[in-house]
Amino acid sequence: MNPYIRWWIRIVWFGIFANMSFAVTALYAPQRIQDGLGLRRLVSTVWLRNVGMLLVLVSMFNAGAARAPYRYPLYAWLVAIARLIASFFFFRVAFFNPQSSSERPRTFLTLGIFDLTMGLICGLLLYLGFPDEYRLSLKNFKRGTL
Repeated sequence: MNPYIRWWIRIVWFGIFANMSFAVTALYAPQRIQDGLGLRRLVSTVWLRNVGMLLVLVSMFNAGAARAPYRYPLYAWLVAIARLIASFFFFRVAFFNPQSSSERPRTFLTLGIFDLTMGLICGLLLYLGFPDEYRLSLKNFKRGTL
């Protein structure tokens, strides 16, 4: 297997571990997340627990892509794209705090930096490691090779 793809797999598994650490804490001890981020404790933690459940689901898809990136190249690319989308969300909260999303919006900057870094690294490794027919391009998308 290509060394770039081997590194991509390692990075994706690291991201899954990070997601699952956050998810388990959000599901079973949401007040720790609130305290760790310096956020006001909420009486209802259903939304934070929902985030934990969604991270478990995202991690399941990431694990499938990490197990067989050549078999599922589109899902492999979606791992990187999803990280970049998440970073955009966190940067938007940190810098623009839409609809007063948080009393401490800058707290989410760390999450944005983490997801941006993961997304860029994963995208670069896939670009370097995949053969031309699996690279993310409109031509390959139209041909159906992704």
